[in-house]
Amino acid sequence: MGRVEEKRETIMNIPSDEKFKSFIEEFHIGKYNNPSSIPPEIWGSKAWETLNKKSVEEIFIQLIRFNIERAKRTMPIVYGKVYDDKDLSGDKVNTLEDFWDIPLLVKDATINGISFREKVKENPFILLPNDVKSGTYVYKSGGTKGVATPTFLTNFDIEVEGTSVKKCFEYMGIKQGDTILSTYNPTHKGGEMIKVAANKLGATFIPRRMNDTSEEVINTINMYNANVLSTVQGPLEEGDKTKKGGGVDFLSLVEAGQHVLEEKVDKLFITGYKLIPEVITWAESFNKSLTTALGSSEALPQATNTNFPDGLCKFNFLHILNGPHFVEVLKLESGAMVPVKKGEEGILVYTTLAREGTLYIRYSPGDIAKVITNEGECKCGLNTKIISDIGRADTPQDVITAGCCIG
Repeated sequence: MGRVEEKRETIMNIPSDEKFKSFIEEFHIGKYNNPSSIPPEIWGSKAWETLNKKSVEEIFIQLIRFNIERAKRTMPIVYGKVYDDKDLSGDKVNTLEDFWDIPLLVKDATINGISFREKVKENPFILLPNDVKSGTYVYKSGGTKGVATPTFLTNFDIEVEGTSVKKCFEYMGIKQGDTILSTYNPTHKGGEMIKVAANKLGATFIPRRMNDTSEEVINTINMYNANVLSTVQGPLEEGDKTKKGGGVDFLSLVEAGQHVLEEKVDKLFITGYKLIPEVITWAESFNKSLTTALGSSEALPQATNTNFPDGLCKFNFLHILNGPHFVEVLKLESGAMVPVKKGEEGILVYTTLAREGTLYIRYSPGDIAKVITNEGECKCGLNTKIISDIGRADTPQDVITAGCCIG
């Protein structure tokens, strides 16, 4: 058995994997034509990231076909007329190459994309599929360029994404019995998913009260022997901390009580577009596990790094996750948005797969990323591409016309 195969055995949960094998068999005989019929626990299987590219695409294309048709039918103001005018339908998407013909969904008007922010100003419920009959939760985006746009999620959706975040935690070495203190804003979707994932993991979860100072958080870590700290590293842009971290971040905690962090905490889960050198240096100096993940209010999680010793997937190198969303990094080539090649930068785009609430089809929120490896090139055992250099592009169309995404 080769080195990669040995690693894969160490990361796969055997009972869950048996369920996953049954799921694959049942999927191929047509049992799960509707993505919402897939049990949420399936999206927590680490077997997803060991599948080869062809197997993943065979499954995802069927889910995408269903969601295109459902999006046209149940979110007609966003998708219906545009897809009909362009004669686009799920029936015509039989391969990934067919999917490249689907235009990008963006918040603000561009030359080629479908935009929805102006429509949301008139009626935010255009993003709630009209076939949803259960209660929903609303998580709003940051709204840095205008009206914050909503994502509607059902209990099923929360289960799916929470289970997927639990899988990220497992890749990071966070486990049952850990005590996790989170400074993440509980009104932010990320804060909610961290709580759900911690519970599913069997960890003790301590949320920071919104009025707790950095000193009070340090006291809580000390009193409860919290060994995992979930926080933001400090705002890269003014205003970010109040939306995500609620006013407390890692650098402020180091200032308030470095000796407590050194003594009590052994795992850091710190989010942001990229981990800054100061945080990486601190973690390495004190021999702390430092991990991060990529997600947004619209789709979470999208990518993660690990704490596996032999992998390239450290710090700002993140493995794309196979579900519950389909993540692409795209460039403009011959009039279509197609995947970039290894070493190229492009627009980060995702499509929701397993969701009852708001459907996003080839949605570009305005992020860019670079593909670092192709599938199977990381020794950690995860078979997905690694991305890095994740950052903001205010308007996806600007990225295209600026040239960095031109094929």
